[in-house]
Amino acid sequence: MADLETVLQTRLTTFAGLTALVGARVYPLKLPQTPVMPAVSYQRIDGPRESGIANEHGMAHPRMQVDSWASTYGGAKAVAEQVRAALERWSDTTTTPVILDSFIEGDTDLYESEVELYRVSMDFIIWHRE
Repeated sequence: MADLETVLQTRLTTFAGLTALVGARVYPLKLPQTPVMPAVSYQRIDGPRESGIANEHGMAHPRMQVDSWASTYGGAKAVAEQVRAALERWSDTTTTPVILDSFIEGDTDLYESEVELYRVSMDFIIWHRE
């Protein structure tokens, strides 16, 4: 059985608009030591689950942070636009876990001076069945 991170990785690496910009450069948690730009990284920020009295609903809605990286501000914004297109209102009943819905909760533009890269950080809430 796959986990949400595996399904998310597959979604991001097979979304045509995004792969046209970053290819397969989509990484869990952090970028490689010497990354090729542009690129995307993702991580789980929190993982709330729904439960009821005396039973589990099998529903979760974790917050996933997806960062779009590039050597220029415009490049980071272009990658972020494709990440948003891939994940906003995304649902897929063919995956395990089943993706019920996804929406963006917020985004921030950043400049990482120590590595001289621009980053757009977006938080998505992804509802799925466990």
